[in-house]
Amino acid sequence: MLIEKQNKIEKKFYIWLFIIAFTVIFTSNYNPVNLRRMHVDSSVYVTVSQGIIRGQLPYRDFVDNKGPFTYLLSVPGLFLGGFTGIWVTELIFMYVSVLYAYKTALFFGDKYKALLGTIFSFVALLVFFYLYLGTEEYSFPFLMISFYLFTKFYFSPKHDINFGGLIVLGVCFSCAVLIRLNMFPLWAGFCTVIFIDEILKRRFIRLCKYISGFCLGIIIIFIPVFLYLKLNGIMDDFLNQVIFAGTARGFSENNLKETVKNFYIIINKNYSFIPLFIGLIFMILKFKQMYFNFYVGYTFSYFLMVLFLSFSGSGSYYNMVLIPFFVPALVFLIDKIYSSFSCLKYQKVICILFLCFVFSEGIANYLYDFPKIFFDNSGSQFIKAGKIIDENTKPGDKIISLGFNGYIYPFTQRDNASKYIYQGSGVNYIPGAKDEFISDITSNKPVIIALFIADDGGIGQIMYDWHMPILNMIESEYRLLSDKNGFKLFIRE
Repeated sequence: MLIEKQNKIEKKFYIWLFIIAFTVIFTSNYNPVNLRRMHVDSSVYVTVSQGIIRGQLPYRDFVDNKGPFTYLLSVPGLFLGGFTGIWVTELIFMYVSVLYAYKTALFFGDKYKALLGTIFSFVALLVFFYLYLGTEEYSFPFLMISFYLFTKFYFSPKHDINFGGLIVLGVCFSCAVLIRLNMFPLWAGFCTVIFIDEILKRRFIRLCKYISGFCLGIIIIFIPVFLYLKLNGIMDDFLNQVIFAGTARGFSENNLKETVKNFYIIINKNYSFIPLFIGLIFMILKFKQMYFNFYVGYTFSYFLMVLFLSFSGSGSYYNMVLIPFFVPALVFLIDKIYSSFSCLKYQKVICILFLCFVFSEGIANYLYDFPKIFFDNSGSQFIKAGKIIDENTKPGDKIISLGFNGYIYPFTQRDNASKYIYQGSGVNYIPGAKDEFISDITSNKPVIIALFIADDGGIGQIMYDWHMPILNMIESEYRLLSDKNGFKLFIRE
């Protein structure tokens, strides 16, 4: 009877974990009941994923500065179920993330405190998980699983990790950085502390095990990706767009003053200073005690994560990658609140109300935007625009959209006339990109040129240094096909 009762309790907790994941992912712009338009970034990622299904290649047929997993992870879901398939993929990934957040939280508190810490970590996520975003959260399970394994390493009696766990760490590292390069600080911080500790304690054999297992995990992912890039002849394109142009963009847009300013903005967004503050407090309280090294790695990793986000800009939805660090910090705070109100009958209610107040921004945003899932039909316009394009062109005809979005491509059967499916917004760091784009369009002359109509009714996202020759060509060689459904569509005479 006792075992059955425990199993029922366990099932209830796992149901709660699924509810957390479902609640977050319900706001995704791939939700099958949602008709809102995608976020700008999502439109580009889906366009590349759709191109892969059609036999095209990232970096050769589409220019972008994200890692290949950003697109490849969407391919199975998109192929099997369209946008709904991507949404199911997101739900699976988010559930894995919530599960490992909860498993991590159990190291710092009992089941109820761990569940509460997990819930409010993902309430904090709601501020950064914009309703129009999508696909950035693919990195989440890799970050959360790795955070769990590092925590388990320090909180296990032997302070060790088996070889299989080391391989998983390497696999997760590879997958995360192949989504976005600046994910590496989580591993960099913890691994640096582990490396120094093993050297100081002269445990060289164990250190060799750690390095070999971690590297094996990296190789398991990197070799197939390397072969995919090399055998398809897109390795140089990948290096130019993701490594060189991406790095140039990250380090050239901000000077030291801007980086410090961004650091301050990120750390203050939605109480993101809490993990850093608690990490520093624990480093003082646990100095040379059992879990001191964990809090050093935790604090160092978090600092590095915020620092590298500061190079990219002021954070916003990129703050999502900080959420794993919220888990132990919030369980610690919940434990302190419980202790402070232990004499009161409704201590759980007080704790929940306090956390709701602290993270009210995420709750308020969610409640404000929730009705838009059902009543905002802005995305349905693109379906109609894509249908107009397909009805007025034939297979083999090419189109292009001017601006820094890829809104129209997922809704038409026609391919892009240039690999620069969006212009500016990072691709300007690729040498010769502007001239190549202008040459593609003015020489090959797509059948349809689409101009996005901004919310105020004007033409949006026009960059005259990139688009003026194309605008002149439209005036002399194209006629207006449609100015409805969010686009001005011009067809070649």
